[in-house]
Amino acid sequence: MRVRSTVGLAPLVVIVTLATASPSLALQQDIERGNLAGIREVNIVVEDVAEEPEAAGLIPRTLLRAAERQLEARGVRQGSSQQGAGLYINVATHRGSTGLYAYYARVSVQQMATIEGNQLRALVDTWDMASLGAVGEANLSEVEQVVVQLVDLFCDDHFEVNAPPGR
Repeated sequence: MRVRSTVGLAPLVVIVTLATASPSLALQQDIERGNLAGIREVNIVVEDVAEEPEAAGLIPRTLLRAAERQLEARGVRQGSSQQGAGLYINVATHRGSTGLYAYYARVSVQQMATIEGNQLRALVDTWDMASLGAVGEANLSEVEQVVVQLVDLFCDDHFEVNAPPGR
């Protein structure tokens, strides 16, 4: 898993970056990017959000629409066929005693893979990117922009190994 900070988000109070620049991380990023080769379309899945953050404005349907808009803007085809990979979006939060919400936003690509040893097929994460941070309750809906940034990073990696539309 790669975690990237989201510096451009104004209401961000605390940013934690878990990934460090290392040769093994770069190799992992290359492997994950390569796992995106041949993906023709993605099916978006947004995990449910707990009641409290949803009431404060972190709404799964809004996250879905934002991801759909970003993919459309970048030219990544969306669909619902079994041939598509799943673009999985998960946002977990925890409200601290100071009133700030710590969040963990993760976007991953899930694809069917065959386990070599027993030839069973399983749905596995083949690419992922995550962000940690904290926002005030009034700005919790701004985590949507973090998700959009993570989807945009997926698009960047997707087009590193797949031809952009119109080519």
